[in-house]
Amino acid sequence: MNIERKELIELCDKFLNKEITKSEIQSFAFDAIMSDQINWDENVISETIFDWDNEIINFPINELNMKLWKKRLETDVDELIEHNNWNIHIEKQKEICEKYKSKWKPISRNLKVGISKNLNLEKLNGLRHKAEKGKICWYIWSGEYSEKEDFFKPVCAEYFLQQNPKTIKYLGLDDGFRFLITESGYEDVWFDENLLET
Repeated sequence: MNIERKELIELCDKFLNKEITKSEIQSFAFDAIMSDQINWDENVISETIFDWDNEIINFPINELNMKLWKKRLETDVDELIEHNNWNIHIEKQKEICEKYKSKWKPISRNLKVGISKNLNLEKLNGLRHKAEKGKICWYIWSGEYSEKEDFFKPVCAEYFLQQNPKTIKYLGLDDGFRFLITESGYEDVWFDENLLET
């Protein structure tokens, strides 16, 4: 039996439609790897089956990653590392800091960042207050900024990486920096001394 891309895409769709579980995806991958009767010809199929077989050393099997696996199977565009590996963004952070004359001050991927509830990835604003242990220093939002208590919700920076990896390169900017970016490529980064007093 020969496995083709369309069969893996069907499995992606079944998982996304909640027709099959993560353990069924893992069982399929394990059986495919162990079988002498199952074959495939393309590297993208090998990579996907290997990813599904062991999420501990590869990527978590979740809704977002399943969409990325499906995209890779359909288009050969692989964004899994960008959405799952914090460390590949470090060099990009350093480049942004150098470009805008900021000290590189990275945050832990376990740190909480404040994200607005109405987050629209087309246009994002971000600002960094002075870092204090155990407190949120980065706030990211879309639309009009609000002082309302429930405007921001705290999320783990690593979770935010999965949702929007393009923003992570700005999170190495020093205290007092702000940014405004758009999906179309507009970028503005500047230092705001007032943020150090708040």
